[in-house]
Amino acid sequence: MKNTPEKFLYPLSRSRASHGRMFKREAFGSNMPLRHLGILALVSLGVMVMLSGLGAAPDPLPAPQGEESHYPAPEFPAPGPDVSGTTWINSPALTMSSLRGKVVLIDFWEYTCINCIRTFAQNKTWYERYKKYGFEIVGVHDPEFDIAYPVENVRAATKRFGLPYPVVADHWFTIWKSYKNQSWPSRFLVDAKGQVRLHLDGEGADDQFERLIQKLLLEAHPDLKFPDSYKVVTETPAFGPRCGRQTREMYVGNWFDSGALANREHYHNGKTIAYQLPENVSEGHVIVGGRWESDKNGMIYRGKQAGADAKDRMVMRYSAREMYSVMNVARGKPSRVYIQQDGKDLTAADKGVDVKLDAQGRSYLEINEPRMYYLVQNSALGSHSVTLIPTEPGVTVNSFVFGNNCQTEFPHL
Repeated sequence: MKNTPEKFLYPLSRSRASHGRMFKREAFGSNMPLRHLGILALVSLGVMVMLSGLGAAPDPLPAPQGEESHYPAPEFPAPGPDVSGTTWINSPALTMSSLRGKVVLIDFWEYTCINCIRTFAQNKTWYERYKKYGFEIVGVHDPEFDIAYPVENVRAATKRFGLPYPVVADHWFTIWKSYKNQSWPSRFLVDAKGQVRLHLDGEGADDQFERLIQKLLLEAHPDLKFPDSYKVVTETPAFGPRCGRQTREMYVGNWFDSGALANREHYHNGKTIAYQLPENVSEGHVIVGGRWESDKNGMIYRGKQAGADAKDRMVMRYSAREMYSVMNVARGKPSRVYIQQDGKDLTAADKGVDVKLDAQGRSYLEINEPRMYYLVQNSALGSHSVTLIPTEPGVTVNSFVFGNNCQTEFPHL
């Protein structure tokens, strides 16, 4: 992890809740996933008590998630990669003191996190609507995989997603710890007096946020009048039974004992193994054939077979409507990876935006930077197998993530 002292890193195991990426300290003594924010709301106060010595966040503790609160927002640390592990990407360094008088949304995100990516459009809408009335957003980027530590990767992601508001890279988790945060995305709404008034983890509750944004702006400016078009519409939840059940995030590498690899050879971190491809794979698992190196962050292809018909491959099974994958390539050299769904090439009707078709109709990805790639966009939620066929050594597959029937209407950037 580039220029990141080990003493500032969390010894974490991570798991995904249905609304966002969650993680918890291994010292808590359990690897049970916090899969529902209803459960998280009940345990969050206990978690914050355990973490109270980690940062500068003040007492009293926040109210349970989903309820309005009232406690001082922690100050941003002095900037500098060697001072606090923070680098401001597209803005001069800010302080909460300098933002006093504004309503501020602190948005913790990570650039490979699909739950975060799906919130960007709403963030941009709020920023466009309310900035002129004294509203500000500060995006705080905290890395998950190793690829998210280099500042240049965060800078490129900020540009690719077109984030118009200030972003700070928080590589030592300094700001994260001061807010006692536990997930990506996680949003804290601060009033004009510097008090945190709402904290919610994960996606959703945008109507609750916008109503409170308007309320806090009116508290600061009682004579303010919003256009009629800014009327807040009650949000339709994107995680109910009507949306369909999707496979939880699959960590391909040996990720804090949460890896999805189902080969009998299993993981041997840092070693290259000649894996034998099993005949079948169950949902939520990955199998590989050929020479692969296992790593905490993912599985790295080390073979030398090339072409769409090569025997070396990675196969996984999932249930969802859309499918995405965090991938990387060695030394920044672009590398082609062929992709099939249910044994067939993808078509214009079901391919993700990052998938291309060659002259023979073979579907493939051009992996040229460390990021999340859009692999599959099916017309309906269903169960499928996906095969990835690398053509050069060095390609790393970090994770697979998914979207349900209610999570398709967002910019696939």
